[in-house]
Amino acid sequence: MTPEVEELFTDGQFKFMDEEYEEAIVSFTKVIELDPNFSKAYQARAIAYLRSGDNEKALKDIEKAIEIEPENHRFHYHKGAIHLKNNELDEAVEALSRAIDLSPEYAPAYFLRSEVFDKLGEEEAAAADFNKADMLRREQTTATKIVDFWR
Repeated sequence: MTPEVEELFTDGQFKFMDEEYEEAIVSFTKVIELDPNFSKAYQARAIAYLRSGDNEKALKDIEKAIEIEPENHRFHYHKGAIHLKNNELDEAVEALSRAIDLSPEYAPAYFLRSEVFDKLGEEEAAAADFNKADMLRREQTTATKIVDFWR
């Protein structure tokens, strides 16, 4: 990644954090023009599109990110979130299940899939995913409290 691309991407991230989604989209678009294979720029722009209400462009960008980097579980997670926002529940389950297959320890995917299952009326599946996500979150929180000592 060139310094110019890195600077533009960082600028887009700051604009996104400031909830300036249209400006963030402009920055991420410039990044993509300079580096068309920068998958995280497509992901970032997809989320900015989603937050600005353009779910169609959000889905297109996250699918491009997945095309570039198909094994990235976070991309599949975001695809599931977009489908959920579009009330495309079966597609959301499919994308979130793929995220879980790629990273079985990724708690956010279980939490979100639990929400989708709840909307589908699948209470047992929703509860199972919620409990799995909660357990993973607790394990990860506990693990970060471990301190290693060196002489």
